[in-house]
Amino acid sequence: MPLERVVEFRIAGDIDIIPELIYFIGKAGVAMFEERPEKLPKPHDPILFQKAKKIDEFLNQLMLYIQPQQVKLPLENLEQQVNAVLEKLESIYKDVLYRVRLADELRTKLAISREIFSLKTVSIPKTESIDIFIVLPGKAIRETIELAKSFNASVIQQGNILIVAIERRSASQLKTALEKLGVKIFTPQEVAEVDPPDVIEDKLKKVEEELRAIVLRHKDLIDYAYTLRGAIATVIDTFNKSAIDEGLEVGRLFESYEREINRLEYQLASLSKIRKVLSALSEKESLKIPEGYKLVIDPETPIEAPHVIQEIDGIKIALVRGGAKGLEIPREYLTDIKTGRELVENAIRSTEVSLQKLKKELETLEKLYGEYSLYGDKNWEGHRNTASVIFYTLEKDVKKIDDILTEFIRRNLVKLDVVKKIRYKYFDKVPVERRPTLEKYPTPIRQFTKIVYMYGVPKADELSPVPLVALIFPVFFGWMYGDLGHGFLLFLLGVLLMTKLYGGRHRDWGVIWTLTGLVSMFFGAFVYQEAFGFGLKELGIKMPTLPLLHIFGVHTLVESEGVIIALRAAFLLGFLLLLLAFISKIINTVLKGEPDVAIAVVLPQALLFFSLGMVFFSLIKDAFHMEFLTPLMQLPWIYVFLLAFIWSATGALVLKARYKHHEEAPPITEEFIMGFVEGSLAALANIPSFSRLVILILIHGVLTKLANGVAIALGPAGLLFAVFAHALIAAAEGLFSTVQSLRLTFYEIFSKFYEGRGRLFTPLALP
Repeated sequence: MPLERVVEFRIAGDIDIIPELIYFIGKAGVAMFEERPEKLPKPHDPILFQKAKKIDEFLNQLMLYIQPQQVKLPLENLEQQVNAVLEKLESIYKDVLYRVRLADELRTKLAISREIFSLKTVSIPKTESIDIFIVLPGKAIRETIELAKSFNASVIQQGNILIVAIERRSASQLKTALEKLGVKIFTPQEVAEVDPPDVIEDKLKKVEEELRAIVLRHKDLIDYAYTLRGAIATVIDTFNKSAIDEGLEVGRLFESYEREINRLEYQLASLSKIRKVLSALSEKESLKIPEGYKLVIDPETPIEAPHVIQEIDGIKIALVRGGAKGLEIPREYLTDIKTGRELVENAIRSTEVSLQKLKKELETLEKLYGEYSLYGDKNWEGHRNTASVIFYTLEKDVKKIDDILTEFIRRNLVKLDVVKKIRYKYFDKVPVERRPTLEKYPTPIRQFTKIVYMYGVPKADELSPVPLVALIFPVFFGWMYGDLGHGFLLFLLGVLLMTKLYGGRHRDWGVIWTLTGLVSMFFGAFVYQEAFGFGLKELGIKMPTLPLLHIFGVHTLVESEGVIIALRAAFLLGFLLLLLAFISKIINTVLKGEPDVAIAVVLPQALLFFSLGMVFFSLIKDAFHMEFLTPLMQLPWIYVFLLAFIWSATGALVLKARYKHHEEAPPITEEFIMGFVEGSLAALANIPSFSRLVILILIHGVLTKLANGVAIALGPAGLLFAVFAHALIAAAEGLFSTVQSLRLTFYEIFSKFYEGRGRLFTPLALP
């Protein structure tokens, strides 16, 4: 497939400088960062990340009053930009925060004023023995009334306000209790001093206007801070996914594995010695040790406690009364030697499994470290506080990266360890599993990547089906949607998508539907000779040739002979496309570096499909007038099928034996089983599945001719019905044809050869 050649860069530096590097590379907009494997540790967070959180705090408040716009960021030191923005935002934030709090206070006062303003006209009597409270209980109205009555107070309710009268000696206690309940309490004098609602509203309006004026006055700064915050968020995300620790973090990880391996090895050695001693004592059922004594293997000498040393099968054993340094044999193992030995052997097997698993994990870690680390020398202390990143760029953009790195070093005044700045040729140096994919096709083939990538992006060692899809998708769709009139409507939709609809944002889909509409018009004009359900002859249009597929007649709705010819063509097309899929699978297997699997297992699968395909055609030969295939069908295809099956099974057994001791052996058994199933289904189920190409065009013909018949019967009013009916049919059949075209592409064809597990080359681009 046409691929751009990619260059890999690796750069290491101080952890705090890596975000700066990511920012500068992102400003160039031509590099894609490699993601760090999960097993390798992430460096600790740079100082910049803490400062970025402060920008969030400021902006979250300011964005309540303005919708910021994204602006262009300068190519400057990122930390300096953050410091400058924080300094300016802080003064604005304090000013805004003061007015926000003032506005909140005014809103609270306004709510209170609206509630109690009506009481200003009420005359509340004053007495020496009774205190009057005006209470705003909110939702706690029932609790407030019950509480007041418990103090023998009188309560009068006016709307949402309670007027509470209580003896002066109990007033203080009631007030305290009400405050604990959380309600608002006022005296008549305080109510009289409350400003009217309109006065408070004027004050609030003035504060809000001042608030908006402050924010609008600093809109440029807020836009800049908003854009900077978004860029920093992208930088942080890239750092967290891509930065690789080269110092103490990865060192601790390796050391933890090594410590655990050493512990298990020591445990295994100890268990092996115990098993050896128990094996030597296996003639006895048990060995009784006197109280206060213990058996110690390989004791450290001299032993101060009373003891007896013997040698059993080359291992020194001490019977010690008291303390001694060495490996003690648990007493329960000696009580029942046979059972103890079984327990030790089980423990040995479990420890060996754990040890092997741990060693494999360490081996994988070392492999990843060697592949991804810029240094790979395990000098943890020497690379303290150092991280590295890997990124890719297109060969044609290498100079842009060189220039941006030069500018980065000049502006940051930090010495970077640019160790590997190597122009790797795409297929030569970068490991296959890490190669990003960037396909390069001319219009209109390029637009069909949208359909292919819905299934998956091709890997670097995989045939790309984009050119094939650019050919077969419009053909599938046009075959099912073949109508000159409806195809023209689809063509117009494509043109509008390219130009006016949605502001041209879906131009690629516009190209796809424009091309597909043209193919549908071709099928309508030359294959079926139909326009809006009318034959072109009925419309007075003379074509130089007869329709290629004469499905719809003048006097009969459907011509059975034409349907048979159409089905025959669909089956042959399906057979050829499926055969192409199996051939592509052979090529992809070779490209993956598994030519032995391709020859031993995949090639016979293609032969198996071909033979069963011939069997399928022999069954339908007479019904579909396929006599031209008679010479080919006379071959013994059943025997060819059996030969292909035996070939594939034998190849699988040979490869299983060959890769028996390989840890990364190909999935041969799965490939054999799935290949047999796919080959059989492809011939006996997938080929007949292409009949949907004919079924949908038959449905189209029946529906359009039915709509035309009803429209003609309605007379002049039938024109509106015809417009509505054809619009509905065109939309519905367009949806069905799209779904069925994708099904034939993805399920019948792609599933046979295409994995689509690649990574699309998506450069990091910052504003």
